[in-house]
Amino acid sequence: MKRTSCGAQPASSPQVAVGALSGTVHGGLHGSLPDALQRRIVAAVDDGVGSAIAACAVWPDGRVGGFAWGRTSRVRWCPADTLAAGRHEPWTGSPIDLTTPFDLASLTKPIATTTLLAQLVGSGRLTLDTPLAALVPDAATSPAARASLRQLLSHTSGWPAWHDYFAQTEAVPDGPERAAAVRKLVLATPLQRPAASTAVYSDLGFMALGWVVEAVGQHDLATQFARAVAEPLDVALAFAGQGNRQIGSCVATEIWAPRCADGLPLLGSVHDDNCAALAGVAGHAGLFGSALDVVKWAQCWLAAVGGTPNTLGLDASLALDWTTAVAAAGSGWRLGWDTPTGPNSTAGDLAPADTFGHLGFTGTSIWCSTQQRSLFCLLTNRVHPSRTAVDGIKALRRDLHDGWWRAIRAI
Repeated sequence: MKRTSCGAQPASSPQVAVGALSGTVHGGLHGSLPDALQRRIVAAVDDGVGSAIAACAVWPDGRVGGFAWGRTSRVRWCPADTLAAGRHEPWTGSPIDLTTPFDLASLTKPIATTTLLAQLVGSGRLTLDTPLAALVPDAATSPAARASLRQLLSHTSGWPAWHDYFAQTEAVPDGPERAAAVRKLVLATPLQRPAASTAVYSDLGFMALGWVVEAVGQHDLATQFARAVAEPLDVALAFAGQGNRQIGSCVATEIWAPRCADGLPLLGSVHDDNCAALAGVAGHAGLFGSALDVVKWAQCWLAAVGGTPNTLGLDASLALDWTTAVAAAGSGWRLGWDTPTGPNSTAGDLAPADTFGHLGFTGTSIWCSTQQRSLFCLLTNRVHPSRTAVDGIKALRRDLHDGWWRAIRAI
């Protein structure tokens, strides 16, 4: 997939902040984030947790607050034919705001795949106990043929977490041919444990669930998502290259040699390599979108779990079940959703007991609490220019989430 350049801006261009630090509001926001959280975000960008951070949250009284800081990119890798070959050099993009699209990575799982499946199950077109092979004909001989939708959603199918299908298909031309080759490899992957025995987070299961949505809905995943989710919400959430009007101003991700021969970071092309091999549209990754748009989607789930009608038509009892049903003993996974587990959860030590959410590899996350009538979305490009640093994003997530839970409890 062709990468889209965001262009370069002088390093001295002003940062864009939304909220109390700048004294402004944005996009109809009626509240900002607490000053301490804004300062923590600024410090994280200064410390190199990517080049851009956008946070958007819903206060218990319904106000939406947000804060965005940074630029779409920080550096590029100097080409081999330059004197500075093999080094990073400044390559600053545009200032960001709360409408700037990020690579959402695994937030694709709840935003697209889980939501579309919830709509299909809620309308009676699917049942959670239907096996994969009954819906996806080419899965008939798959080791996961008998895995139910419930097991795939809760990561208890027995499939492994991940496999480098992109590396195995490098010689296959990009596009439908390579996507078909990856699909064949995924469905042939052996199970690593008996189904329903334990939960192991698996991209494979959500790749397969994306194919379930396509088989039942009789349209490709991107089209169904646009029609059933993005259009009703009037948001620009979209798979890479599938109609996101702002993809040219997206936030950069990694500079990885096999896909970035010119030394520029990935811009508008999905960071996940297996998703890229699937032509940028998959059940586990591929969505791009802004913090404001992610919040607008998450508010529908928050409303549904709380028993309130919502734009996406999510059934209240289904939404409550999917965010609370325990998949396997000791597991924090629910049906398409994660919950805080242990004292070091990135949702923070102060997360309410009913909190549900999800993380994304590029440094994205969403956490919601019906009890507090609140949610917090964090988008970063922590993999820019490299994925190697992980401590910064872990600490940032915990600090921001605990700061948020503390702030709303103090109201």
